[in-house]
Amino acid sequence: MSAKTKSAKSSSDMATDMSLEMSAQSAEAQAAAAGETLPTIEFVSPMPGFPGRTSFVLVRLDQVGLLNSLRSVDDPELRLITIAPHQFFPEYAPEIDDETIAALGTTDPSQLLVMLIVTAGSSVRDSTANLMAPIVVDPTTMRAAQCVLTGSNLPVRAPLG
Repeated sequence: MSAKTKSAKSSSDMATDMSLEMSAQSAEAQAAAAGETLPTIEFVSPMPGFPGRTSFVLVRLDQVGLLNSLRSVDDPELRLITIAPHQFFPEYAPEIDDETIAALGTTDPSQLLVMLIVTAGSSVRDSTANLMAPIVVDPTTMRAAQCVLTGSNLPVRAPLG
């Protein structure tokens, strides 16, 4: 990302990014203070754009698990905000391909957890989620994959609000 692109963010966008970042750091600190072990998710292959990054810690940012943070174990500066899709997109039902299911080694595809990567805006109304490339997690093995739903016409930036 060029300096020009970075500076194009509005101050409210940066404030939201910082707020989410602080929430994630706070949630991690609280879990550590309570002696909790944060769940580690192992991606079967790196997500596009993040070569060599396959281990992530999942941190719940709210009480119900709707908003989460995925922080790279290898690169603590790399943190993705994710949501459970049902609250914002109740009709969202991605068809996970057989190749992804096989790579995860799951025995029951109906039990896979689906998370969407969020791009934070100045408010929930201005934030978007990537519906085309959900993250799917087998909760039994904690193995994950980002599944690109090619040919689906789903948006990469679907508004949350």
